[in-house]
Amino acid sequence: MLTDGIEIDSFSLMKLKVHFVQLAGFSNIAVIPTQSRHSFRLQFSDIAEISELAYPCVEELVHVVDAPHSVNLPLSALGITDDNEEKTVSVLVGSVFLDSTLCIISTLRDLSSLPVLTLKSVLETLYIIIHKYDFDDHSFQHMQPLFRRAILRAMELLSKDVSYELRQLALSIAQSSIKKWHTFLGATIS
Repeated sequence: MLTDGIEIDSFSLMKLKVHFVQLAGFSNIAVIPTQSRHSFRLQFSDIAEISELAYPCVEELVHVVDAPHSVNLPLSALGITDDNEEKTVSVLVGSVFLDSTLCIISTLRDLSSLPVLTLKSVLETLYIIIHKYDFDDHSFQHMQPLFRRAILRAMELLSKDVSYELRQLALSIAQSSIKKWHTFLGATIS
């Protein structure tokens, strides 16, 4: 949509996220309006299995997270509860989906049970996240524990019976994360 020149506002982007987490099969989904009622916050917990209907959506997360387009979002759209609801920050459009992507990798019962193309897309999305998003930034600091767990889960694939290509991708994720995020990952992964 964005590459075709169609503008997207934060409310529409959040509605897309709500539909994605519902379709994917996340549990404890709650849409909480902010006090001003101009936006809302989306809460969800883990995901044990991804619905087969959601595989194409999960595979497209690569493109969404890698999109170069920026959007002004309220902090609540990034999962930050702040007293100043009107404050917005300019972030990449894929920022809205960071927590759901990291949660998929962190909490899915068995990553290796995903179809090969879907798992490859999930790992490529994590690889892009490592390189493209700054988890030391105030807007993303609250996702550091989830980010750490996602990297550890991806590294577990190194000992699983998965294809050589997927194992190489998991190794690249481990190397890149240690190189870039050694400040809060080094001791965990070493």
